[in-house]
Amino acid sequence: SSSNQRATSMADAAARTVTPEMEAVVSAAKTIKDANPDMGLAKVHKAVKDANPTWLVSEDRVKKALAEAYGVKEAGPKKPPAPKKNSTYEEAKKKTALALAKKRAENKAAPKGTEPAMI
Repeated sequence: SSSNQRATSMADAAARTVTPEMEAVVSAAKTIKDANPDMGLAKVHKAVKDANPTWLVSEDRVKKALAEAYGVKEAGPKKPPAPKKNSTYEEAKKKTALALAKKRAENKAAPKGTEPAMI
């Protein structure tokens, strides 16, 4: 019977929540942000949910609403990603291969009868 009550209370909760239109989220988020310009995204999201307890709205949706409200483009990467650096292992492997190639070239260039360089 307790699981039945839980299912009923979950159904009641679902019946009491709504997914608001984007314009409503934009309006609510802008009102809160204008009143509290130093407030960050997480706090604006919480304030929007506190002010509208029946709303189902994610932090991501509030972020998009703020971007729309203030005419900010969707946030993308701020700068191009840095080129991927080789790991220390890869760097050591490359240096070893270059050193071996250099030694082989020196050994081939050495005149016959001379002592070859150690490999």
